[in-house]
Amino acid sequence: MLWSVVPEEFILENYDKQNYNWIEAEVNGVKMLVEPTEGQPGYGRIIRLLCPDPAQFLNPKHQPGQNVCLTKGP
Repeated sequence: MLWSVVPEEFILENYDKQNYNWIEAEVNGVKMLVEPTEGQPGYGRIIRLLCPDPAQFLNPKHQPGQNVCLTKGP
């Protein structure tokens, strides 16, 4: 639901034409939507969590904007 004084046409203009480079990844057992970091292969920036566990949303390591390693260590 969208409540705004701005006409819907302006808010949703080109909404379906946006091209994001987001991927689904599982980091330490937590499923999330991540944007790969340019210049840092194997790392990404968290966009949003897709995990159903509410405790994960309170974990500061999983806040949107945090950088995470997308590769598994040795």
